[in-house]
Amino acid sequence: MAGSFPHPRRATAHASWPRELHRAALVFGAAGVVYWLSFVFDGTTLWIPTVGMLYLGLFTAWIAVVLNVAAWPALWCGLRELEARQPGDHSPVIALRAFALTIVLALAGIVVLPLQYHTVASTEAWILVLYLSAFPFLGWTFVPVLALHGILFGRVAGFLTSRYRLMAHAGVLCLFAVAAVTVAVILQNPDATIFVRSWSVGRGILPAVAAAGYLLIAYGMTMHALPQPKPTRGWGAAITPQRHGW
Repeated sequence: MAGSFPHPRRATAHASWPRELHRAALVFGAAGVVYWLSFVFDGTTLWIPTVGMLYLGLFTAWIAVVLNVAAWPALWCGLRELEARQPGDHSPVIALRAFALTIVLALAGIVVLPLQYHTVASTEAWILVLYLSAFPFLGWTFVPVLALHGILFGRVAGFLTSRYRLMAHAGVLCLFAVAAVTVAVILQNPDATIFVRSWSVGRGILPAVAAAGYLLIAYGMTMHALPQPKPTRGWGAAITPQRHGW
């Protein structure tokens, strides 16, 4: 009869995992892959009748940015819900702060970088000229964002079961590694185009590793992972669901 009913601790584990975090991780994984494809398609053009020339590299990069921004609401709601359901735990708080910093960096790049490079044109389409000209430099903000995403998902992964926690942490290590290598390359060759040139090596080896990191995080957080219930004193700690197959 014991195997016929779910253990109350396991039910709590299911209920304490915000589904918004699943959706956000999947969208971030898709954004990472699409951004890598922007380097694979760099220099490739496609002629579309009545539209004109389409630069596939730039087009896929913009899609990746849109996907990244589309994950923000779900990630914010998921982290807030995780914080509310895990009172007293500092990990959701740190993850929320890391996410807030990524938004600040993104907004700073959108506002400051175009002004810094004086891309405002005296035409009616000045907004389009502004951001299309500054887009190559917006990639610089991706370096600290990778580190912040590593902190964010590293903290969230602490609530997963051991197998999938290791998988998510492997993805986090990929993000940290790409950020570290990029910083090292930039420090050795500090010029305005070094970011794009370094990430374009080998048809995008660095963005490919970053995409792999996001995919590992997405898989660990969505496919089979459940939050690991923290041990408590008393009967719930002495008898665990794993030990009795409940």
